[in-house]
Amino acid sequence: MRLIVVKRVKTSNMYYIGIPILSILVGLAISILIFASIGVPPDLFVGGIISGFQSPQTLRYFALLVMLGVALTLSFRASIWNVGAEGQMIWGMLAGGYIALFVAAQSMYVSPSELPNYASMPGVEIIDASPYAPVISVLLMDPSLGKLLMILFGMLAGGLWALIPAVLKAYLDVDEVATTLILNYVAYQLFNHLVSYNLRGLSVQAKQFFRTDRINSALFFNLIPGTSVTIQEVVMAAIFFVGVILMYKYTTIGLRLKIIGSNPQLLRSVGVDERRYILLAMFLSGMLAGAAGVSIFANLGVGKLEKIANVVSPPTMNLGYTAILVSWLSMLDTRLIPIYAYVVASLFQGSSILQSEINLLFPELSLTGAALTYIPIGSILIVYVVLRVLTDYSIRIRR
Repeated sequence: MRLIVVKRVKTSNMYYIGIPILSILVGLAISILIFASIGVPPDLFVGGIISGFQSPQTLRYFALLVMLGVALTLSFRASIWNVGAEGQMIWGMLAGGYIALFVAAQSMYVSPSELPNYASMPGVEIIDASPYAPVISVLLMDPSLGKLLMILFGMLAGGLWALIPAVLKAYLDVDEVATTLILNYVAYQLFNHLVSYNLRGLSVQAKQFFRTDRINSALFFNLIPGTSVTIQEVVMAAIFFVGVILMYKYTTIGLRLKIIGSNPQLLRSVGVDERRYILLAMFLSGMLAGAAGVSIFANLGVGKLEKIANVVSPPTMNLGYTAILVSWLSMLDTRLIPIYAYVVASLFQGSSILQSEINLLFPELSLTGAALTYIPIGSILIVYVVLRVLTDYSIRIRR
């Protein structure tokens, strides 16, 4: 007697509607049990999650996860499993940071006696008021142009980094899951090297803590009042979302990107080189991830590149991995990404609120934000995978 796994010939569309919803509900139920087992009351957990859905700060995670969800769905629909959004975001940060620190503005030492003269100059900002070696940042171009260049070069850097596994996949048939994952950690190490040496700032803090100087305040993205999300993040998320939907619906490129994921033999039969579309799918995916990286860097709460002390907590906030769940819950349907991006974003914000409440009421538990965030998300992901396997395949016993 043995078990045989057989792919189902046809699956009802109702399954695909119910799987994401059931995954979320069951995943949260499992999370409640896990937290209850360590002493967190279920009502406190549920209250924190509900607060996340109501918080205006959720909008920032929402905008970033829409960008990243669209980015990953672009490659996933082409059957190219890009799990390298983290590395692509890192290169977006580096490219955007380079433009902000050395092209759109520039830091320089000035004489301590001359420092008061610079305080009132337009476009000049005091970065370090040290009495021995003060540092100022001088704006070199219109801030709007500087922000645009940051976004464009961040997208280009993310796209080019994504081309490395794409070339290996297209021409050498190297598995892209392994290469994109490995390249994430390569990107972390290159980030640390560049920030510690090539891009390291002039200020005392930059020298001491292995980081760049803070960018000129004129180059920060514009915050929406009452939230931590910027206008640029919302605009980019909307453009990427609508743009990809229109590309799939009205362009030959969009049609071929869908076909390569479902029936690549059809493209070969009409003389289309599928390798070009593997490269294109990954390049576009990397570009959108790079834009998300720039958005994180240019937010008022960041504004500098700092050496990564622990790869478990990179400056990307691990959103490149979290966006995989957004893409999967949407069943690779771009139109559904905003819905599940909002759900996952609310879990992020809710976990932050929950952490504050737990640390206040149960200080002996010492739970970190990572535990609070990834237990619910991990539970939902596991349930989703199990349900997808049971939906797409049947298990039979053969004697």
